Amino acid sequence: MTGNRSRLKFAASVALVFFVGALTGVLGASLYFEAKIEKMFHSRPPHGERIVERLTQDLDLTLAQQEEIRPIIMAFDKKADDLKLQFRPQMKQLHDQVTARIRAKLDEKQKTTFDEINERLEKRFRERPPLHPADDGPGEDPPRD
Repeated sequence: MTGNRSRLKFAASVALVFFVGALTGVLGASLYFEAKIEKMFHSRPPHGERIVERLTQDLDLTLAQQEEIRPIIMAFDKKADDLKLQFRPQMKQLHDQVTARIRAKLDEKQKTTFDEINERLEKRFRERPPLHPADDGPGEDPPRD
């Protein structure tokens, strides 16, 4: 009987060590990739500069060409940002409508999880740098003329 008990203890110990190791690996990988993704999205140069860098690399642009193309790209980038600001209220309204429709199909436990997911996404969105230095943040409507 003691032999069976010893084997059971040994098997339980091995299973516990395996489980703790797997859990540690999953948590470590999760933290690593979260930090990697955070760095990728929050330490990059502005979008217009990334476009200029990519064109320089792909087209082997000279310095003179880069200086001629940079203002074109930067003007485009500013206009694109302005459009994003202009349509932000409509996108927020659409997001709220879709969220409400999805929520209506969920049970109470799913609603709680869904709300947590949305809160994390909204927090990430709020923490993004503004499109323009004068922009007060994603939750604000653009200034009216």
